[in-house]
Amino acid sequence: MRIHALALVKNEADVIGRTLAAAAAWADGIYVYDNGSDDGTWEIVHDLAATHPSVVPAIQDATPYRQSHRRALFERHRGEPGDWWGFLDADEIYIDDPRAFLAAVPEKFGEVWNASFEYYFTDVDAARYDEDPAAYADDVPVEDKCRYFVNNWSELRFFRDTERVYWPEGDGSPEGLDPVYPGRIRLKHYQYRSPQQIQRRIDSRRDALERGSFLHEMIPDWKHAILRPLEIDFATASPAYAPTTWRDRVVDASELTEDEGEYVIDEAALPPIPRYRPRWARALRAGVRRAKHLVTRRSD
Repeated sequence: MRIHALALVKNEADVIGRTLAAAAAWADGIYVYDNGSDDGTWEIVHDLAATHPSVVPAIQDATPYRQSHRRALFERHRGEPGDWWGFLDADEIYIDDPRAFLAAVPEKFGEVWNASFEYYFTDVDAARYDEDPAAYADDVPVEDKCRYFVNNWSELRFFRDTERVYWPEGDGSPEGLDPVYPGRIRLKHYQYRSPQQIQRRIDSRRDALERGSFLHEMIPDWKHAILRPLEIDFATASPAYAPTTWRDRVVDASELTEDEGEYVIDEAALPPIPRYRPRWARALRAGVRRAKHLVTRRSD
C-alpha cells in the first residue's frame, strides 16, 4: 500500500517544516504545490527534500488558490490502482497514523473523512503574548504555542485510487470513488498560530477575500460560527466582515477545550459522513461530463 499526499502551501515558513517532517513518517510521496510564497517556505521545502526523499517540490506558481492545483499534482504523479491519496494542508499534523489507519480500511471502502481538531488563538494566548511576545515567535514549535481547540469540522481527506476514479477539470473533487469508511481519521489543524502569522494570513488573503474566496473568513459573527460551523449562512458573507487585524481572530478560551492530550471526536458537531451509495448512484453523481464520455466510448 502506497500513500501519496497533495500539499498546497503559501507563506507557512513557521510551520511547514514540522508539517512535512511529520507527514514524511507515513507518506511515500508528498507533492508540494507552492502558491506564491515569499517568506522562505519554498526554500524550506527544498531543504527538507534533500533529507526526506518523499518530499517532492513539484510546482511553484503564484496563481490564486484553486482546488484544481491539487488535481494538477494528482494528474502529474498518479501511480497504481490501490494507492491512497490524501489532502495535506501546510498547517496540519495527524493525531492518528495514516499508514496504520488506512491499512485497516476494508477494500470495499474508498473514502476516508477526517475529524479536524481546530486550534485557535485565544484571549489567554493574547494575554501571554502581550507579556512575552517571544513565546509566540515563529521558531517556537506550534504545539507549544497553540493549546486550545474545538473539534468542529470534517471532510474528505483520503481516497483510494481505482480504475474508476477520475478528477474532472475545474475546482471539483475526485469522482468515481468507492463508499466512505464510517470511521474518521483525527488531525490537528493550526490555522491561527501567533499574532504575526495571523496578520500575515489576513494581509495575504485580502485580494482573495475581495474575489469571494474563503467565505468562512467573512461571516458576520465569526466567533459563533467557529463553534457551530454547520449553522453558517454563507449568504451573509461579505468582505465588509473580513478581519483587518490579528485581534479580530482572538477567541474566548472558555468556549474551547484545552489540549491535555485527549482528542475525543464530537460526532454531533461534525458534518455527517455520507452514507453508502450503490455504484449506480455514484455513477449518476459523477456528473454529466463523465456520462457523456462513457456514451461516446460505447458508440465508437
